[in-house]
Amino acid sequence: MIHPVSWKVAKMVLSFGSPIQYTLQSHFSGKGRAHIFCNRQAVSILRYDGYNDSSKLLTQYIDIINQGTFWADHGWKNLAHYFNPVTDLGLGPWPNACTECANYFKQALNSWRRGSIKKAFFYLGAAVHLVQDLCVPHHARGIAFCGHQTYEKWVNENFYNYAVNSEGIYQIAKTPNDWVLYNANVSKHFFPYISEAHSYSSYRTVTDILLPLAQQTTAGFFHFFLENSVCSS
Repeated sequence: MIHPVSWKVAKMVLSFGSPIQYTLQSHFSGKGRAHIFCNRQAVSILRYDGYNDSSKLLTQYIDIINQGTFWADHGWKNLAHYFNPVTDLGLGPWPNACTECANYFKQALNSWRRGSIKKAFFYLGAAVHLVQDLCVPHHARGIAFCGHQTYEKWVNENFYNYAVNSEGIYQIAKTPNDWVLYNANVSKHFFPYISEAHSYSSYRTVTDILLPLAQQTTAGFFHFFLENSVCSS
């Protein structure tokens, strides 16, 4: 695996982008919509589940959270958005999603302790992006291709059909890493159904399970952060 210092430098260089990434980002410019959908649904889930104070606070900063969620995909940072729970590896030599999520979560908590609330919610948005990404089977197998973009494009065109508004998934992990692991352990099994040889029927079946999971664990992860931030204040 690439050394953390080397990865930090690599992210700085890659943040300038390239013609290839510009083309990919232009072609899939709407791909972040499903992440924003999950964030907004998570706030609704928290409200329905009785976490009114959390819901109100998150609503106040939802635009900042969404900015962090978008930012997490910018500049090839998505190379570190993979985690295979069988091998404990990500994509090739890059850091895995567990490591990346933990780093963003730590930055969010540190920002909160310093009183930089907007910055804290920005990094929370970046951290939760990893939790959501691991609800995509390709991310949980460490596979960048094999129908990956095709499936995510389909989800971004159909996510509104899979909204849930209650029953957030809470208290499943004591570290940010383990939230990523939880989703990876569920989604890894669905890869054969949405790889190159797919049908839209299988897309619907898989998404009916995994997109609600993304929304409900997003609610749980938001609640997890707020619990930790209060304890650390």
